[in-house]
Amino acid sequence: MAVSLTALVSEITNFSTRDGPGIRTSVFLKGCPLRCKWCSNPETFEKKQMLYYMANRCRRCGACEAVCPQKAISSQYASPFRINRKQCDRCMLCVDACLYNALQISGEWYTTDQLMKVIERDKCFYGKDGGVTISGGEPLSNGEFVLEIFKRCKAQGIGTVLDTTGYGDSGLLEKILAYTDLVLLDIKHMDPVLHKKWTGVSNELIQKNAKIITSTVETRISLPLIADVNSDPENIHATAKFAVAHGIQHIDINPLHTLGAGKYHYLGKRSPYGRFRTLEKPELDEVAEIFHSYGLQAGFGRMM
Repeated sequence: MAVSLTALVSEITNFSTRDGPGIRTSVFLKGCPLRCKWCSNPETFEKKQMLYYMANRCRRCGACEAVCPQKAISSQYASPFRINRKQCDRCMLCVDACLYNALQISGEWYTTDQLMKVIERDKCFYGKDGGVTISGGEPLSNGEFVLEIFKRCKAQGIGTVLDTTGYGDSGLLEKILAYTDLVLLDIKHMDPVLHKKWTGVSNELIQKNAKIITSTVETRISLPLIADVNSDPENIHATAKFAVAHGIQHIDINPLHTLGAGKYHYLGKRSPYGRFRTLEKPELDEVAEIFHSYGLQAGFGRMM
């Protein structure tokens, strides 16, 4: 009998066409050891349910203040930072009290049984190329959960894609790869010092796991391209050499976007995007040309 484990899911995207080949169910798990300065999913950092406050929906009716046992909500706080996050114990009583959906819970607990029901419901749309993609956060932070889901998917002939930074337990990663069709490997920076500066962790473990991944399963590099962080020619050449050395043929270049800005505000955090400039088209073209010069297939966005 299959074991039913649990994980905190941030979001499930049905009919996704950008997270692997074909039509997919993309599952975003909470939990990530990296703290990338440009991250568009700050709600996935912790394996905890988090409280969203959407100021544009709030009517300041006072219902949330009245039910908060910690007195962590006050109309005196400036919008959109109306909640004392240090005082809040995430009881979520305010969510139930809010009549305007200004307060919402980010994160829902799923068992493997429950998630498989969602995946199986979409199975008729997958065709021969589609399937499930597990992302994050960092999915290896919930490695046992991912392993069980992928085992069950493969038993039903459902394709599996792992969208990962490669930062996680190597032994568990090897077990997951046995049930994985494709890895989307998120490479942030090749320089170990700069990698730690911008993500909070060294890339030593990532480099080690990259060898395991690329020697086991088809791999594509996903490169978040950030101006004045990892867009310089030196790093692009190093990334290209890394790809060639590991037998990787495809690099998906993902220029910085600011779609996560609202999430920072919902969580009572300030958006980090003001510190980053937008790359100009000639700069983007130069990055693509460097990759092409190494015989790599490179495009902007996920070119499946």
